[in-house]
Amino acid sequence: MKPFSLARILQLAERRAEGLSRAVKLAHGIWLRTRGRQVQLATLRDAHVAQLASQLRDGVSAAQLQEMNRLQHAQAAEMLAAQAAIDAAHRDWQARLAEWIQVEQRVKALRLLEQRHRAQAAIQQRRSEQREHDELVELTHHQNDGRWAR
Repeated sequence: MKPFSLARILQLAERRAEGLSRAVKLAHGIWLRTRGRQVQLATLRDAHVAQLASQLRDGVSAAQLQEMNRLQHAQAAEMLAAQAAIDAAHRDWQARLAEWIQVEQRVKALRLLEQRHRAQAAIQQRRSEQREHDELVELTHHQNDGRWAR
């Protein structure tokens, strides 16, 4: 039986798929952490807004109001940066996922070819064994025919 000619390619594709799988998981984790950071920022913003509303009811000076406004702008900029980080992490995760899916499909195709190769080899082996058996039976019959003729 001939060995599967694409065995090395299959092995390399499987290794690549494993590596990409780890990269996909890592990228997904990064995306989840960036989303978590955005939630933290939103919580801080909401707490600051509640504090600001309380302070505004009590009255604040113009300088305090300017500082509060500056802090709100800084928080808004941080939220925008967090959203940009989420978007970038999501794109990276999706790109890695698409690459992994493509490689995984290649691995499946190569495994199918390997399975077909093994099935074909098994058929050839059975045919060879059947031929050998048939030849042995025919040889035995010829020997027996020769004995009976005498």
